[in-house]
Amino acid sequence: MSRFKLPPRVAPSPAAGEPGMQNAAARLRSSREAQDRLLAEQRARDGETTAAVDASQVRTSSSAPEDTAAGRVPSLEGEALVERSGKSRKEKKDKIVVMFRLPKKQVARLSSVPGVAGLSDAYVLKAFAKEGRAVLRAITSANDLALLVTTAKSFRATAVSEMTLGEAMTVYIQPVALDAMYVALEDPLMVLPKATIVGAFLAATVIRLIEARLPKKVPS
Repeated sequence: MSRFKLPPRVAPSPAAGEPGMQNAAARLRSSREAQDRLLAEQRARDGETTAAVDASQVRTSSSAPEDTAAGRVPSLEGEALVERSGKSRKEKKDKIVVMFRLPKKQVARLSSVPGVAGLSDAYVLKAFAKEGRAVLRAITSANDLALLVTTAKSFRATAVSEMTLGEAMTVYIQPVALDAMYVALEDPLMVLPKATIVGAFLAATVIRLIEARLPKKVPS
């Protein structure tokens, strides 16, 4: 028997006839065996990882009822609920550009406000407007408008010729406050522009601020 030929029962492959092909077949079998071992080891590791993850999930789910019972809500879960509901912690405000104007007779009273000596009327008006915008931004209900309604209606009744030229300003206001303003000025169907309604209340707020700064008259 040739030393290069193996018995059929040991190497039945047709490659047994040539030494090079015998070596290639052996390497192929060895490679397949190595791959099978690596695959088995990988599956074993994956099984251990999956088991660990499942155990972690079980521990997390088992602890959730305790937190709920204690009245605590996990922060991430709470944030997810807020996102799903479409609501934010902070009330959204409407951004409205208004034409800030005042009756001319109110501007004439600025010189009597303590501490404004040497300042221009335009500068003082801007300071009052800034404070007035902050007041409107903080309004959250119709009750907050009670002291401004009469003045706002009076402003709406003032002739344009009796008003200052005005200046464009941005006012931020909560939707509930805007709705209350429409109702207060007897326009529940919201026919008037938002800028007209908010502008009237901005003027009313500034007028009230000016009156509050004026020296009190001492009764004779």
